[in-house]
Formats: sequence, C-alpha cells, structure tokens
Amino acid sequence: MAVITCSRCEGEKEAVAKTAFYRGEVRDKLLTHACQECWDEWIKMQIMLINEYRLNLMDPKSDEFLNKQVLAFFKLDDSGEVANVDFIPPPGDGA
Repeated sequence: MAVITCSRCEGEKEAVAKTAFYRGEVRDKLLTHACQECWDEWIKMQIMLINEYRLNLMDPKSDEFLNKQVLAFFKLDDSGEVANVDFIPPPGDGA
C-alpha cells in the first residue's frame, strides 16, 4: 500500500485502497490524497449527508453534490465548505 500525505489530516499514512462510488478525476484525487483513517470519517459523513439531504443516489445531481462534498472534505477543491449536517450524537448509552 502506498504511503501518502493526506490532504485532510496532513499525516503520512497509507492511502485509501478503494473509493467506491467515485470515478474519474475525483477518484484519482482521492487515491493520491486520502488516507484510510480520513476515508472512514468521510464514509460516516457521506451517510449523514445522504440522509440529511434525502439524496437519491440514482440522480446525477446527487452524484455531483457528493463529488463536490468529498473534494471539500479532503481540502482538494476551493469551491466551498462541506455542507452542514445538524446531527447531534446522543450522549453516552447511560450504562
């Protein structure tokens, strides 16, 4: 596995192995600038975005939205910030 400097955490870490759902230039950027640890964080964020914005993954506009968001999350695009998600995790399980 290749070691890269992650554009998000700026650490020297192993590159992400697979970028499911992303193709072309976006995929190439992610494979060369995203570490697995930050990728795992992105997957959680992506799920929240899909739910919060009720994205239809068959709609090309949703694809475009997620492409912009993943690039912003990894600081690979100057087009904007990551969209707001109002999710507040619940406090500990109380046990």
